[in-house]
Amino acid sequence: MTKSNRRKIIFLISFWVLAAVFISTYEAVTLRFKSPLEGASYNFWRSLATVTVVALIGSTVVASFEVLYFARKLRKRSFGLVLLVKTLFYLASMLIFISLAFWAIISFELDQPPFHHTVTTKAWGLISSAKFIVTMAYWGIAILFALFVLQVSQKFGQGVLVNFILGKYHQPKEEHRIFMFIDLRSSTTYAEQLGHIRYSQLIQDCFFDLTDIVNAYDAQIYQYVGDEVVLTWDFGKVKIAENCIETFFAYDRKFREKSVYYQEKYGLVPEFKAGMNSGLVTVAEVGEIKKELAYHGDVLNTAARIQGQCNEYESRLLISETFKNHLLQDPSKYELEFKGNILLKGKLASVDIYQVKYPPPSSQKTLRMAAEKT
Repeated sequence: MTKSNRRKIIFLISFWVLAAVFISTYEAVTLRFKSPLEGASYNFWRSLATVTVVALIGSTVVASFEVLYFARKLRKRSFGLVLLVKTLFYLASMLIFISLAFWAIISFELDQPPFHHTVTTKAWGLISSAKFIVTMAYWGIAILFALFVLQVSQKFGQGVLVNFILGKYHQPKEEHRIFMFIDLRSSTTYAEQLGHIRYSQLIQDCFFDLTDIVNAYDAQIYQYVGDEVVLTWDFGKVKIAENCIETFFAYDRKFREKSVYYQEKYGLVPEFKAGMNSGLVTVAEVGEIKKELAYHGDVLNTAARIQGQCNEYESRLLISETFKNHLLQDPSKYELEFKGNILLKGKLASVDIYQVKYPPPSSQKTLRMAAEKT
């Protein structure tokens, strides 16, 4: 499981458990810590513990289902449809878990087995009451809000929504980051061959297949520009710089694994080229009508222009010397070939560029294992 998925599961579990604790405490206060059942004993802490345990179990099951199943099945659906389907499904799930929680609490308060006729009668009476309907309405709002935050966070990009809320980049800040500009090779030929609609569908499929790769290697998608995507990493959080390079190779393997799909649908198997650079950049919130995070600096310009040299040198992946110096430079993992001291368009100083060649299959496996451990 990726770090991104773990964070989503932890967020959903934490949010729903806190929501359960809140509603349980609120009801206890409004009832003045007395049981809603006439003649029954009431223990607030036992009731709270029961609700918390049921909420923990229920939210763990639901959150895991959301991240590991629903997120994949509904990934290509519209935002509104995804939100509606998930809310209805999870509301039905919560109905089951909340009913079980009420049933357990009534059993404790009456000091009778769960299936005793008195417990059953009281439980059904409570579940069909207006109080229960209000509780379910509360949970419907809680579920909708949590899923909305999750969906919006996904639309913004990993970690971006939190940074906006906290105002982390309200004032420009400097960060040491790694950038990878990935661009579709022969894009003009593909566009003419497929036409605008099918070409756009091809780009959608390509970037759809990038999602799992991005999550697996802790990359962030900075922006999409036509048939180009820009990935970035916070240098301080990157344990092995090679994992950034492996992102490109893993993406290429994905296309080879799905070559039959692409051949049957588009009559081609897409290939991408990439340029990489690292260094100090400025990041800040920009825009008023539409806010987003923007990175500024020569690091990005250089990475983009390095990627533009791929065709000239018939290379799939080119990196700057600045980024190369952060690599372990293990020849069993990657072969680095110096391409020269090149004066890139728009720059006064020349830049040393290196080609990164594919590693042997055995080394690819080693690197994937290293990525999973980080």
